[in-house]
Amino acid sequence: MTGKIVREITKDELGNLHIGRNITPFKWKGDDQYGQPLGNGVYLYRVVSTLNGNKMDHYAESGNNADKWIEKGYGKLYIMR
Repeated sequence: MTGKIVREITKDELGNLHIGRNITPFKWKGDDQYGQPLGNGVYLYRVVSTLNGNKMDHYAESGNNADKWIEKGYGKLYIMR
């Protein structure tokens, strides 16, 4: 792992999001900032969310299986093509 940022997805790309179930037309194709496909491997991702400029803590909903995969806003992504 090199620690370099390969892609940043912003609110402008996602569109308006609301608390609760979020569905967006955005589809990430596994590419970097320049549109080049990422190679096979393990990538770390970070989720940062704010509301009116204030950082929001992770919301743990009972029965939400995704909670165990994200710790302190970080998770792992595996790409195999």
